[in-house]
Amino acid sequence: KDAPEPGGPDGLVPINEVARRFGLPASTIRYYEERGLVHPVSRHSGRRWYGQAELRRLAVVRYWQRAGLMSLDDIALILAGSDEVPQWRVVVDRHVRALEAQIAELQTAKEFLEHVASHHTSSPDGCPHYEAEIWGSLSG
Repeated sequence: KDAPEPGGPDGLVPINEVARRFGLPASTIRYYEERGLVHPVSRHSGRRWYGQAELRRLAVVRYWQRAGLMSLDDIALILAGSDEVPQWRVVVDRHVRALEAQIAELQTAKEFLEHVASHHTSSPDGCPHYEAEIWGSLSG
C-alpha cells in the first residue's frame, strides 16, 4: 500500500483525511494521540493536521494492531525507542521469543494435520499419534 500523500497546508493532512486513508474513526486517532503514539504537527481551523512522519507512526501502530501482536503500551515503547533507554529492545526481544514459540506450536499443529490427512480416511480418534498430541497438549 502506498503511503498517504500530503494534501493540506504545508504538505499536511487533516485528521478526517488521515482517518479515511487509514480506515479509522477520527476518535481512534485522537485516542492514539492521548496515548502519546501520534501527535498532530499543527492545528488549523480547529482541526488536527499530520505530517508524513506522523502518518508513518500511525502506519506502524496500525500494522502491529492489525497483526494483533502488540499492545499499545509496547508499540509506544518501540516508537519512543532511544539508545539511552533501550526498553524498546526488551519489548522486541520478548515478542521475537513469543513469535518463535508460536511458530513452533503452529509447525507442530501443521505436521499433526498433515499426518491426519495422509494416514486417515475417517476420524483420527484412536490413532496413537493423534492421542499423544491431544494428551500432550494438556501438559504443555
